[in-house]
Amino acid sequence: MKLLSAVSLDPVCAILEAMRILEGTISEKLTWRVCVMLEPGMLLGKMWQLGSLLAKANNGELISVVMVHDESETSLTAGREMVARLQEVLPDRLKSYTVLALSHGDYEEGIEEFAREVEVDMVLARIEDANLKRLNHVNCTVGVVRGDIQLPDEETAVPDKEEIGRILVPTVGGPNSIHALQMLLPLNIKSEITALYVAPDYLGDNEEALGRARLRQTLQFIGAEGKIKPKLITAPSAIEGIVEEASHDYDLVVLGASQEGPIDRALFGDVPGAVVRESKKATLIIRSPKSRVSGAVLTLGWYLQRMFPPIRLNQRTEAYVRIRRGARADVGYYLLIACSAIIACFGLMLNSGAVVIGAMLVAPLMYPIVSTGLAIVQGDPRFIKLSLTSSLRGVFLAIGVSMIVGLLNIGEPLTSELAARTQPNLLDLGVAIFSGIAGAYAVCHSDAAGALPGVAIAAALVPPLGTAGITFSMGLYPESFGALLLFTTNFVAMSVATASVFLVLGFRPTLTKKDRRALQARSVRVAVSLLLLVAGVLGYSTYRLASEASVESRIRDVTNQAILEYIHEDAELVDYRVVDLRGGVLQLQATVHSPNDLQSATVLELQDGIEAELARVGIVNRVSLKLTLIEVKILEPEAATPVFKTDLSEP
Repeated sequence: MKLLSAVSLDPVCAILEAMRILEGTISEKLTWRVCVMLEPGMLLGKMWQLGSLLAKANNGELISVVMVHDESETSLTAGREMVARLQEVLPDRLKSYTVLALSHGDYEEGIEEFAREVEVDMVLARIEDANLKRLNHVNCTVGVVRGDIQLPDEETAVPDKEEIGRILVPTVGGPNSIHALQMLLPLNIKSEITALYVAPDYLGDNEEALGRARLRQTLQFIGAEGKIKPKLITAPSAIEGIVEEASHDYDLVVLGASQEGPIDRALFGDVPGAVVRESKKATLIIRSPKSRVSGAVLTLGWYLQRMFPPIRLNQRTEAYVRIRRGARADVGYYLLIACSAIIACFGLMLNSGAVVIGAMLVAPLMYPIVSTGLAIVQGDPRFIKLSLTSSLRGVFLAIGVSMIVGLLNIGEPLTSELAARTQPNLLDLGVAIFSGIAGAYAVCHSDAAGALPGVAIAAALVPPLGTAGITFSMGLYPESFGALLLFTTNFVAMSVATASVFLVLGFRPTLTKKDRRALQARSVRVAVSLLLLVAGVLGYSTYRLASEASVESRIRDVTNQAILEYIHEDAELVDYRVVDLRGGVLQLQATVHSPNDLQSATVLELQDGIEAELARVGIVNRVSLKLTLIEVKILEPEAATPVFKTDLSEP
């Protein structure tokens, strides 16, 4: 426990400026927290009931903050009386903390600072106007209650302890209403929650079909099928439909905050205000956590789930079990990794693409990598450890086996299959990203499972490890590093891509799993940072390879032009190789077909001509040429004398 008081040295108190804690204690444990902002003499009503129910349903903590505006004896006495009343009506087995706080003037700024420093997940406050912008900078979920004013007569003088039975949540599938449904979902055991879609009656059957699809999609997205009751009604307008439905036997109406401005409110009306006025029901307006990053992610996720509907809860459960089972490293896993590495090494050394493809199909590395993406999304530390451990063990085994097999290739030149995996570029990153997307989608949809072999081939996980082991055994360390970079690219890009797909398909920790959500956020930051780092390295590698290709192309053009000029106009450059290009010195080997023989002086002139042109464009300062000449004879059939046979009997 940590004491929050006016004389405490706790850093929270030193930071708070718009609000100062006078009395009270708050646990240091990282758990889900809902904070209810109260004032002395205020009757608790639906706002405090809802906070209590949410804290209890989520196994979290309820923090009741009693705000006073000065330190006069009258205000402090009223505040302490309010604290005493709260402690009398607290539900059983509820983790609750009550503090007395002094507001220095800016009520909303005080709420913002308190929510940030105490790491609150949801703030409930009573504000009778619709201006949510007053709490726009609070970075957690904000719930503003309207129409919950009770008269202090004898019947309502004691805070209401009855539970909220029926909750109405109008929605069109927007991000704030979806977040509201997610927050309320744990209450479905004791409370009946209804998701309402109002279809304008003048739009006909198509709008009703759209509404049913939106409700189904929304409930699938939050995993609430069978837990939240969907309902569609028709009405002349959304406001009239919500007001009419809210007038029935509902205890609370919950609305997702809209982005409407004053002009929109003037044209289309104030929905919360209309509900409060005409239905006489307490109305809660919920705004999802707000920050630049989380807001962008939430908006992106909302649009993605509109385009790609999440899979059902039972499908997610089956996919989770299947992926987690496939991530475990057992004897069969190690055996397949070893066999796949051996097959890949033989294919690489034999320069056989077909054998290399066979090794890709045998390798079981894809499941641990896919499970890494799922573990990141779930924020499950044990799952992350399991996935990474299985992946790393498979990687070290494949490299070790490849190094042993690579001893057979010492002294041999690199084949094209080996060389192709030593210089990765940004195209390899793109292949890995889309392979990860396809792999995650395939393991979650049984009708797409046939794509998994193709994903395994496209991902190419074991061949880079085989290349790294072989080149390391041959002493080619830069090539070995390039192959390891290719595998790292595949691993990181596939993990991030699969995590993105799993998020879109509806995999995520519940809002109440605060530790898992924190681990998820950290894991995502690490994964994205690694992806950006790999992309940067590959970007530099791609630039370097492009520069080298441009230089070699220029060298070839200059060499070809010099051959035509100094040797013969019918001479042809059939092969050339840059042996070395360091320190401004070019060692060049060329093979030329020519109809006439050459003298050493001509070869020297050719070398000087190539050197002069390459020095002029700033590529090299000196050229060392080794020329192989293949003399050819040019025959022109039209110039030959025709031979006519007179004796047809002769053969």
